[in-house]
Amino acid sequence: MSALRIDFNSHRYVKSAMFRPFLTFLISFLLLGSSFAQQKETRVALVIGNSAYKTSPLKNPVNDSRDMAAKLRALGFTVVERNNLVVKQIGSTLREFRSKLVPGSVALIFYAGHGLQIKGENYFPTVDAEISGEEDVPNQSLSMRQIMDVLGDAKTRLNLVFLDACRNNPYSRSFRSASDGLSRVTAPTGTLISFATRPGSIAADGDGRNGLYTGALLQAMDNKGQAIEQVLKRVVTSVKAGSRNQQEPWMEGSIEGEFCFGDCMTTTVAQVGVSDDRALWDSVKDSRDVNELKAYLAQFPRGVFAGLASTRIKAMEQSGAPQVVTTAPSQPVNRPVLAQAVNTYKDCDDCPEMVVIPAGTFLMGSKADPFAAVPPHTDEQPQHGVSVRSFSMGKFEITQEQWYAVMGTTPSNFKGRTLPVEMVSWNDTQEFVQKLIQKTGKRYRLPTEAEWEYAARAGTQTAYSFGDDASQLGRYASFFANSLQSRPVGEKLPNSFGLHDMHGNVWEWTQDCWNISYNGAPADGSAWQSGRCLQRVLRGGSYGSNHHNLRSAFRINMNASNGDSLSGFRVARDN
Repeated sequence: MSALRIDFNSHRYVKSAMFRPFLTFLISFLLLGSSFAQQKETRVALVIGNSAYKTSPLKNPVNDSRDMAAKLRALGFTVVERNNLVVKQIGSTLREFRSKLVPGSVALIFYAGHGLQIKGENYFPTVDAEISGEEDVPNQSLSMRQIMDVLGDAKTRLNLVFLDACRNNPYSRSFRSASDGLSRVTAPTGTLISFATRPGSIAADGDGRNGLYTGALLQAMDNKGQAIEQVLKRVVTSVKAGSRNQQEPWMEGSIEGEFCFGDCMTTTVAQVGVSDDRALWDSVKDSRDVNELKAYLAQFPRGVFAGLASTRIKAMEQSGAPQVVTTAPSQPVNRPVLAQAVNTYKDCDDCPEMVVIPAGTFLMGSKADPFAAVPPHTDEQPQHGVSVRSFSMGKFEITQEQWYAVMGTTPSNFKGRTLPVEMVSWNDTQEFVQKLIQKTGKRYRLPTEAEWEYAARAGTQTAYSFGDDASQLGRYASFFANSLQSRPVGEKLPNSFGLHDMHGNVWEWTQDCWNISYNGAPADGSAWQSGRCLQRVLRGGSYGSNHHNLRSAFRINMNASNGDSLSGFRVARDN
């Protein structure tokens, strides 16, 4: 049953004193009914923690499973708990779990321990597994496929899967196709899968009683009245802070309706978006740029201030007010003033719109600052001068429509014609670029990492293209504070080069190989084609990133063969 929400800002809320006693009774009755319905909902959990491995034992998974099982029982779940699972228990454990599920119920699976991938399949080895090679894994592990089959057969209404299972693979030396971390999973509708870290990455076991991810999850679950998506956002924030942004939890899948660990009715209107609405309005309400008001409407078409925004837009357009600020205002603004008209072109009707980027020199990376609240990472150093020749850059991230026009496929997790394409690897982008070259005869490519940062900064040396004030990010970026998924490209304000979504929305692949610092980096803006070339650099942050990771200088890496729902790209072209 979807949770009921009473909108106290609605014109349907009758404010007369005579009506209030009846309204109080009505709300109390509905609250009680909603709570009763949620209590009647069948909730079943399978909780597994594996610590006592013959090879590479772990400290925290059994602690994690015991604490999680206790938490779930207190929240009304029937729990099937296994600690230090052995091979002979796999079948009986899955049967017991399946027997407790009924159509329409909520199923939850929590696993902590070693996890590994072989040819894109995820496995969770038992503690008694004797693995000498890849062939031994399927018969001595619980597999992700087995879990998904059980959930599919049970016809549950909602499935939640939590995997704290991305520790180092202790068997990798004996594998032909060793890969770090877990592989992405294409989750069916009604299933939400939360990974302790991004695909292909490693998660920390933790220094305390619990693993870093599980500790954050246990704490976030105490917010019983919050929707599960908001709970997982809290987990992301906590894990990033605890790992100094080295570990980033990752979510796959989608659900219909709402789910809260407690009673969703305790979530008020003010907790589900009004604060974001007001914050964005406060940042644009005094603007003389009509595009900033339109950006507010695009984000909150039914917002508290939507009517006022529409009225002001209409008045500004009728009075002939400029669409873009072209002269310096009397008060300082948080983004650079556009110095000249943006020069754009397209090579075909369904080709990406390109922006001509002028040549220039800039300082790439970040200064060392041990006294900063969040010191820059050493991989952003040393800061160094780079000269960039003029080139062209995609005005927007490549959309799903543009990807389909070239590739004839739709790989993305979040579907939408104007949403950025995601679930694409670096290798996939190379294939796209080659087909675009064949189609147009033009020299398309991925931007180099230096070109990307130069274009993102747009003439600035501040944290973001508009300044250092992170409170303004909502005007320019779809990110952790205002989005649960990717958003249509161009929905946010552009930087001074006319490029949209350089901060947030999806991570963007660049051409460069990964290097752990800028020592020896090219100074001419070209791609760095040596280093760890099985890994490539991504820039810009995503809808799942915090403000620190949206900085123009921030960089991460991922295996060139991996792709996920947080990662896309834009193209560059030689002029």
